[in-house]
Order: sequence, then structure tokens, then C-alpha cells
Amino acid sequence: MLRYWFQLGASIVLLSLYACIGPDDDEPDYSVLPRDLTPEEQELTQAADRFGLKLFREVVSQDVDGGNIFISPLSVSMALGMTANGAADSTLNAIRATLELDALTEEESNQAYQGLIELLLAADPEVQFDLANSIWTREGWTFLADFLQRCQDYFDAEVRSEDFADPATVDLINSWIEEQTNGKIKDMLDVIPTDAVMYLINAIYFKGTWMYEFDAAKTVDDEFTLVDGSPAPIRMMNQEADLLYHSDEHIQMVDLPYGDGLFRMTVLLPKTDVHVDSVAAMLTTDSWAGWIGHLDTAGIALELPRFKFQYKLKMNDVLKSLGMSVAFDGSNADFTRMRTEGGLFISRVLHQSFVQVDEEGTEAAAATIVEMMWTSVPSYQSFRVDRPFIFVIREHTSGAMLFMGKVMQPVWEE
Repeated sequence: MLRYWFQLGASIVLLSLYACIGPDDDEPDYSVLPRDLTPEEQELTQAADRFGLKLFREVVSQDVDGGNIFISPLSVSMALGMTANGAADSTLNAIRATLELDALTEEESNQAYQGLIELLLAADPEVQFDLANSIWTREGWTFLADFLQRCQDYFDAEVRSEDFADPATVDLINSWIEEQTNGKIKDMLDVIPTDAVMYLINAIYFKGTWMYEFDAAKTVDDEFTLVDGSPAPIRMMNQEADLLYHSDEHIQMVDLPYGDGLFRMTVLLPKTDVHVDSVAAMLTTDSWAGWIGHLDTAGIALELPRFKFQYKLKMNDVLKSLGMSVAFDGSNADFTRMRTEGGLFISRVLHQSFVQVDEEGTEAAAATIVEMMWTSVPSYQSFRVDRPFIFVIREHTSGAMLFMGKVMQPVWEE
């Protein structure tokens, strides 16, 4: 089915705050933010845009199933942002480059994440938006206090030490995620591997009521044309309203506000002769800014399907393609700012999401798990031959000793 770009990440939210002119011409100007963004927060939202769009492009390009896709760039960015606080040298540079944070210092990035969390949580009282971070460590393992403190200070992360060998710990982690996502993300973590030592987790939940709700009485049975041209039955919602709209040779685009207007859904519909994956490939910061910049008020007779689905993805290959390979390399990853002894690497980045769009509004949730694993270093018994010794050359199966010798002084005689 057609894939929609419903990115509820902070980057799209904050850079797409345009006034929507509805039936009431006296509505306030919803383009005004609750407070001014700091320069660092402005740079972070722009970086989050770049990361979110390239992440989505890569997820689509690597998808082989041709099914629905739904991700939260914000959730992935938060989880990796915490992880970056424990990375060093080339590993830190790779994570920051992937997150498009090169224009900010690490301190500026952390402060901007902190400010962004506070802003999003208080942005619109008519919309429910929850965000939580946590770090789970293997009981008996110690990690650098500075790393944990930064994650607590800037990401408000809850830090817990648990017995990873106890199967019940999987349930504890899954219960935490389920609670933070209002029951929408369940059973996300399957198993805790023997060498796993840390989980860095972000969870977000969104529930917004349309500023202009659809009349359920106008929802009708209809058909949806799949990518292969075949029809599929759907329930189609209908609404006539003055909405922000744009059309060009590639797409039609409409902006649907929630609550008081600070959160929005932007729908991009490819023209009939344009493949949806082609539009996905066009999604860059320049094209997105251009499309958003051309939105203008128009009377729209909107037909939008109701839908609800879940999505789950192991993001290792996607993030490696975006430049983070070293962080997954057990031999070369450097997370010595988590644990001085080193030996840590990212083993899995799991992402799971849920979305429901109906006449009332939208409910969405997502969680990201960064699993840190320890590369065990073999312990070798010292055996230094620096004094006289005896040696035997033998045949193993028969036990026959073919040669025996004693070396009092190793020499090399020609």
C-alpha cells in the first residue's frame, strides 16, 4: 500500500509550523512558537531534519517487502544521542556525523536535546506528547559516572541496574516501554544475549485530535489502488476545509493541524505517473523546505483513508549505510567514555512503531533500543620458554614417540 510520510519527529514538527487558516478567520497565529529557539536548538532541529529525511530514504531503499513503513526519526536520534555520550574518537565522530551534528559541539548538542525535550513536552496542551529515556545496565558492571550523569542531566534518562541473566529482565524492559507508549509498543525486546551489558532506550507517545475533525458519518467504503494497480478495500474519510496545500509535477501535498496547531500531519501524495519510492528518493532538506515553503491556503475536498498498523525494524544495516559501521565493529568501536576498559560495541538498534489515523485524529508511538555488547578478550596463560627444556615429537593416534630432545641452549648451526 501507499506509504505516507507521517514523521512525528521534532525536526518536522518544529520546521513545519505554519498558520492554518480554517473556518474562523480570527484564529491566532499558530506559526508562533511557545518560546524562541536558541541558536543551538535551531541547528539541532535542522540537523534532525537532515538525519530524519536521509534515514527515511535509506529505510525505503533497503525495504524488500514493499509494505507499510513508519518510523520516528526523533526516537532514533534521542537513543543515539545518548549513546554518543559514551563514544570516543572515530566512533563518536561517526555517530555525530550520522546524526548531522557536526556544526554543534558535544555540549551544545546535549543542551539542545535537553531544550528540545522540554519544548516538545509543553508545546501544545491540546495534544498528548510523552517522551522518556532510560538506560539499563547489567548487574555487577560499572560504567563511568560522567557518562551516566550526562544522560540523566540532558536526556532525563532513568538509570537502572538489573540481572540480565534473569529472563524476567526482558519483561521488565518491555513493560517499561509499554508503559511509556501507552500500551502501543509491546514485547519489543526478544532476548538479552549473554554478552549484552547495556540498553539505551527512547520511547515516545503522541495522541492528537484534528483541529478540524472528520465526520464519521461521511466515512464510506472505497477502494485503494495498490502499487501493482490492483484494488484493495478501505474505509475512506471525507472532509471539506480550508487547508494548506501545494501541488507540482511530482506531488500533491496537504497540511492537517492537530489541537492548537503546533503539531501537524503533512501528507504527500505522488502524482499518478510518479512511483511512491521516487518521491521518497526526492526527500532532501532542500526539496522538503521547498515544498513546505509553497504551502498555501486552498479549499480542499479531502479524502483520506483510515489506517492502523505496526512496524518493526532492526536498523543495523540502515545505520551502517549512513556511516556508523565502526560503532557496530567489535574490534574497532570505541566506547571508552562508557567504560574505560573498552571492549563495547553496538550489537543491535531495534525500532518499533505504531500508528492509527481515524476521524478523531492520530495516535502514534515508537521506541528505539540501542543494545551494547561486550567483546570478551581471551585470557592467555603465560608460557615463556627461557630456560632448558625437553621436547617430544610424536604420532597422536598411536602414541608413538618419534623423537625426544633436551635443549640446554638453543643454537642455530649451519
